[in-house]
Amino acid sequence: MPTMNLSRCVRLTVPADPDRLRDGKNTFAGTPLSSSLGAYFEFTLDYTGEEAPETGYVFSIYDIDRAIRIGLPQLLAQGLSDGVDPVTLMPSLRDAVTDEIGQRPRSMRWTLNPYHELIMHEHDTTHLTLSRRYSFSASHRLSLPGLSDEENYERFGKCSRPNGHGHNYELEVHARIPIQQSDFDSIALDEIITDGIIDHLDHRNLNLDVQEFMNCNPTLERITVYCHQIISESLTGTPAQLERVRVWENDRTACSYPPAPTPHETTA
Repeated sequence: MPTMNLSRCVRLTVPADPDRLRDGKNTFAGTPLSSSLGAYFEFTLDYTGEEAPETGYVFSIYDIDRAIRIGLPQLLAQGLSDGVDPVTLMPSLRDAVTDEIGQRPRSMRWTLNPYHELIMHEHDTTHLTLSRRYSFSASHRLSLPGLSDEENYERFGKCSRPNGHGHNYELEVHARIPIQQSDFDSIALDEIITDGIIDHLDHRNLNLDVQEFMNCNPTLERITVYCHQIISESLTGTPAQLERVRVWENDRTACSYPPAPTPHETTA
């Protein structure tokens, strides 16, 4: 029987006052919801296993939905009211889901906004993954100096045109951080990325303005490895450890370094 990974995302809106929580009929948009101003969150749980012979399920999505909708709203509302650090709240949220469902998820992803996520893995109780997204715009040209314009076009297509072209790049950074007794947070990570990457690459001609790319093709792959190197060095001496980076040059093309592990390669 093959082993599979099931992912389920549950959306909800939570107010600081739990008395404002309301059940909604539109579960796609999210429930529970709030009768007053509230914070919108998404939780994605992963469970790995073989399908049950009778039902064909790896895990019941109805059990996942119920565990999140019953176990988390009160904790989230209290956290909003008290101004709790989401990093320190995350273990309690995972424990609440585990208590409701009877099994700890392989991973639990908390999306606080489209560009900020926290991820806890099954066997890790002391650290979690902080994921943040950034954007920078830059131009480049791909070519080889020993080739004519025609030969470069054959090799690199429109990317070889002499005056170059631009991209609105997106950078996703995954950093492993301790849950307790750490002053490293998303603000600290943002400062590192802004100082080390964004200010260096944004609104630049990579071939002409960035020394690291003056003598080589600034491909997406090389930009990704460059970002990893700079961020990894910048995190030295902090409680954080870089897990990987992913860079998009458009919505169809992205590069990750190092590659994300497949499920059977993931370690505790």
